[in-house]
Amino acid sequence: MTTASAREPRSLGRREIDFAFDRVFIPSLIVDHTELVLRQAGVHGDEGFAVWAGTLSGGDAHVASLVIPRATAGPTHGEISAETTADVLNALDGRDLVPLLQFHTHPSRAFLSETDAIRPVVAVPGFISVVIPDFGFVDLADVTLWSAHEFVAPRQWRELSTEECRRRFVVDDSVIRVR
Repeated sequence: MTTASAREPRSLGRREIDFAFDRVFIPSLIVDHTELVLRQAGVHGDEGFAVWAGTLSGGDAHVASLVIPRATAGPTHGEISAETTADVLNALDGRDLVPLLQFHTHPSRAFLSETDAIRPVVAVPGFISVVIPDFGFVDLADVTLWSAHEFVAPRQWRELSTEECRRRFVVDDSVIRVR
């Protein structure tokens, strides 16, 4: 059962469009907080997990929220249970948000393992799974370090090239200091 709840379930129509997007706009504060979450697991030698959720508009995705699912994890394997996945989706439904990307870490090299390929949080064409190396002890804002994979069909993923990651994932400054 999820501990997070929206104050009042809402539907603003943000999820009533096709699940398709090219670029993903990400606030730097979401990147920073995700980095901390992944590293908290990594400091204990465990894989870390996170989901980015938000909205779709004009063929682009806009990340608004970081979801931290309960996971069982170890140094070489971790997973999010079906019950927790349902809780994540229910929490997002209540907030009228769409799951866009899932993240998890590996102890050294980042790649989509066979287990990763068969157990995504969301199995919808276009959903993106990102694997981060070194238990997240890298600069998460450097999208060229991501091993990003787009879901095509069950057990079928398309790996995004470094150039495609650089073009598709746009980290925007959350705080701008003007003097």
